[in-house]
Amino acid sequence: MKNTALTILAGLGLATMAQAGSDYSPQPIPVAPAPSCLWTWFAGGSYGQIDGDDWDEDIYTLHIGIERKCADNPCGSHAFFLEVGYTEKDETFDIVFVPDPPVAVFVNEHDFEARIVPITLNYKYECSLAGNLNWYVGAGVGVALVDLDISGQNVDGSWDDTVFYGHIFAGLTYNVSESFEIYGGARYIFMDDPDVAGYDEALSLDEDVHYELGARFNF
Repeated sequence: MKNTALTILAGLGLATMAQAGSDYSPQPIPVAPAPSCLWTWFAGGSYGQIDGDDWDEDIYTLHIGIERKCADNPCGSHAFFLEVGYTEKDETFDIVFVPDPPVAVFVNEHDFEARIVPITLNYKYECSLAGNLNWYVGAGVGVALVDLDISGQNVDGSWDDTVFYGHIFAGLTYNVSESFEIYGGARYIFMDDPDVAGYDEALSLDEDVHYELGARFNF
C-alpha cells in the first residue's frame, strides 16, 4: 500500500513537471518603439543677390539651428535657427561743393563704403512635395548693423547705426542625402532706415527682394 501511494505521487509529480515544461516558451525581450519625432541640429549658408532700387549687391549668410521632424508626418518639420548675413557696397561718387560766397563750383571725388550685417532669429516650416523635394516657408526678425565710411576732401568720416530688420521667405529644398540638402528661394525684406550721414534710404533694404541658393548639413 505504501509503495502504491509513493508510485501515484511520483507519477503526479512527473505529470505536473511535464505539463509545466510543455507550456513554457522563451519570451522576447520587449523593445521600445523608435520615437516618431526627433530634434536634430543643422548648419549651413547661402549666396544671394539683393534686388532693390538703391541696393543691388551680393549677400552671404550663415546659420545654425535645430529642427523637429516627424517620420509619420510629411509636413512635420519645424525649424528654429539663428542667422547672420553680410552685404556691402563700394563705389566712388562726386560731391559738388559751392563755397560761400559762390565764387566757384568744386567737384570732388569721394569713396563710399557701406556694410550691412543682418542678424535674425528665424522659424521655418517645411513640407514634402515629391520624393526628396520639399517646399518651405518662414519668417525672421532681428536687427541690422549698418556701417558707412566716406573719404574725400569735403566729407571724411565714419557712421554706424543699428535698426530693425525682418523678412518673410519661401523656397524649395532637395535632400541629397539624410545629412545634406540644397535649397533655393526668395525673401522679402523689412528694414528701418538707418541714421547715417543723411544716406538713410540709400542704406536701407526695406521692400527689397533677396534671392538665394544655399546648402545645409544635418547632424
